[in-house]
Amino acid sequence: MKGKWIKWIAILAIIGVAVILVFSGFYEVKQGEQAVVLTFGEISDTKNDAGLFWRWPLIQEVRLQSRTVIYTEEFGFRTKNSTTMSNQAEYEDSDAEAIMLTGDQNIVRVEAVYQIVVQDVTQFFYNVDDPFGTMRCAFETVLRRNLQNRTLDDALLNKQDIEQQVLPDFKEMLIPYGLGVQIKDIKIQNISVPEEVKSAYEDVNNAKNEKTQKLDEAEKYKNEVVPNARARAYSLEQDAEAYHAVTVANAEGEVAQFNDVYEKYVNSKDITKRRLLIETLESILSQAKQLYIMDDSSGALKLLNLNGVTPAGTAQPAAPQATAPQGGN
Repeated sequence: MKGKWIKWIAILAIIGVAVILVFSGFYEVKQGEQAVVLTFGEISDTKNDAGLFWRWPLIQEVRLQSRTVIYTEEFGFRTKNSTTMSNQAEYEDSDAEAIMLTGDQNIVRVEAVYQIVVQDVTQFFYNVDDPFGTMRCAFETVLRRNLQNRTLDDALLNKQDIEQQVLPDFKEMLIPYGLGVQIKDIKIQNISVPEEVKSAYEDVNNAKNEKTQKLDEAEKYKNEVVPNARARAYSLEQDAEAYHAVTVANAEGEVAQFNDVYEKYVNSKDITKRRLLIETLESILSQAKQLYIMDDSSGALKLLNLNGVTPAGTAQPAAPQATAPQGGN
């Protein structure tokens, strides 16, 4: 009797274990999920549709992965605590990722996020050992390469431009790895100068601003001086041309006058000589203050004051006076 109870207990136990194993073989694939079925560690089947399926317990293993969940990966920082009703979110820096060099050898801190969606679960699980780590390395490579082609000011001011260039490069770099993911978006949250070098950066900015100010002042001075100099040069040029015209005209007049006189001289030399002598004397005597006529042809010096002015201490003569010569002098 006791042996029969043991037998039935054993049968019931086996049946119970079988039932448990049978029911434990069921698994559910939810909407938007994909299931990979492994038989002795190798992929034997995939389930893309939602529903209830069964696998061989202890023989087969099922890995489920959503193809609609968007994974947001942080780069350059990590979220320690998410925002709650009573507390704000807390973050910690990841300097090994965040610190980068620009093309002009300046240091910047970059914080970014990128979002992915798994499209092919088989590739995502089994093509690389660490898909998320591989994506992080690829993203860092593309981002550093982009910043190496920019100046500091360009990097600080053009985050959207960096996003638009990094996104296609990031996608292209992941293609050879066959990760089975889709890159949805990239967002550069912040590019800043680290606190350790901010003072030096401010000094450089001040120097650049001062340089710009000096250039503006120089340009203003140039805009004031150059037009004045050009106007002065134009005025001098006009004066020179006027002087040239007057001088040439005077010279031509003198040449014409000389030619006229010369022509008359050639035709009547004596008359011309006498006329020139008279004109010359007229020109000279018209400027003289005291005029005298002296005649010593008779041996006596005769003086005639043509101005009506007598020398000091002498009387005005009524007629020309003759002075006898002095002993042969």
